[in-house]
Amino acid sequence: MEAERRLKEVSTNAKRAEEHGDDGLAAAEWRRYRLIKDSTRDPEELLAEGIALSVQALELASPHS
Repeated sequence: MEAERRLKEVSTNAKRAEEHGDDGLAAAEWRRYRLIKDSTRDPEELLAEGIALSVQALELASPHS
C-alpha cells in the first residue's frame, strides 16, 4: 500500500532529523506522518473526532467553566 510506504519513509526522515538534533525538521516530518496516517482513516470517524474536539474547545472557552 502506498500510504504504508510513505509512512515508513516519513518516519525514517523524522528519526534521522531527531538523531541529528534538527528538532524543526523532525516536528515537520512527524506532522506529515500524522497527515498521511489520518488520510487512511474513515472520514466519518475524523468528522466525529473533530466535532468532539470543537465541543470540548467551546466548553473550555466558556466563562462558566
